[in-house]
Amino acid sequence: MRVISVFLIAMIGQSQLLEKYQIIGNPKPSLVSILTELQTQIKSGGAQTTTIAFLDNLKSTIDEEQIRHDQLYTQQRNQCSLELELRKKDIKDAEQVSSRANEQLENCSTSNNKARSELDNNLESQKTTDSDIKILKGIRDEAARLFANKKRDHLDALTSLQQVLLTLDGFTGGDCSLAELGKVAMTFIQTAVIAKNEEPLVDISEIFAQVATENGGYREVYEKLKQLIVNFEQTLQKNLQDYQDVEDLQIQEYDDRNIHLVEYFNNLKRTEQQLRDHITAMSMCINQQTAIVDTARGKKVRNLQMLDSVDKMCKDFLMEYDKASQVRKDQIDLINQVKQSVYDFYSQKPQAACPGGGSD
Repeated sequence: MRVISVFLIAMIGQSQLLEKYQIIGNPKPSLVSILTELQTQIKSGGAQTTTIAFLDNLKSTIDEEQIRHDQLYTQQRNQCSLELELRKKDIKDAEQVSSRANEQLENCSTSNNKARSELDNNLESQKTTDSDIKILKGIRDEAARLFANKKRDHLDALTSLQQVLLTLDGFTGGDCSLAELGKVAMTFIQTAVIAKNEEPLVDISEIFAQVATENGGYREVYEKLKQLIVNFEQTLQKNLQDYQDVEDLQIQEYDDRNIHLVEYFNNLKRTEQQLRDHITAMSMCINQQTAIVDTARGKKVRNLQMLDSVDKMCKDFLMEYDKASQVRKDQIDLINQVKQSVYDFYSQKPQAACPGGGSD
């Protein structure tokens, strides 16, 4: 009987562990109360079959609980595998999304920086081209002003020459005095000065230096002066035409150059708008891809945390399962030992027991 008591005490110690890992099945009486009942049955002289049946039933209960725990752990293990796989997949997806977004972010940033640099160059070119257009216009305006002055001077000179020629033609047969010729010559000199042409001045000096009278007149002076005036008139007309031709050519050159510069400037303005639109689009791209990267990073961090939690929980399931299974295995081993002790006890027990039970 003492041997059985030792086993019962050991089983009571094991029962504390079993109760700790009693996570499945329906509530049942504590193992302490069950073993106390078993001890009472043995002391009261209960039949061997009743005692063995009691132990077998207890063993069957533990086996059933282990089976239920096996089933539960199989479900937990499957759920853990699915959950771990899901978290790893979400982490991988987040990394791939982040990688693609970072690549796109780098492309957009590079394109944005390039466009900004091109925009700076474009604005500088606009500034230079606009300055060229204004300078070119200033040159053209000045040339037009000079031409207008020359044209006005020449037209005034031609008008004056026509008056001079009329005066000379008024002298019948060239009959005139030296004073009259001198007056005409002075008007002619003033006209030459107006036309900014000093060439006739030398000729006039030579004409009057060779003054000779003919029958009391100055016929030779008259003829030479008139011819000089006619020649000068032709010279002024030719010069005026030359100036006009030069002016027309310069206007054409200005128009061609100005058209080219204005077209180039307008192209720069169009390119500027395109660059600004591109910069706006790239800025939006940078903001969008940055948001995607941040979201993906957050998703990865959350799933890493969840992965750690799930992994810890699954390890806890395994540890709990192993400990509870070991406790049940130890209990069954003890029950088997108690059964053997019961067999030994009843085989050694006298057939007719004294009333009140056997010895302790």
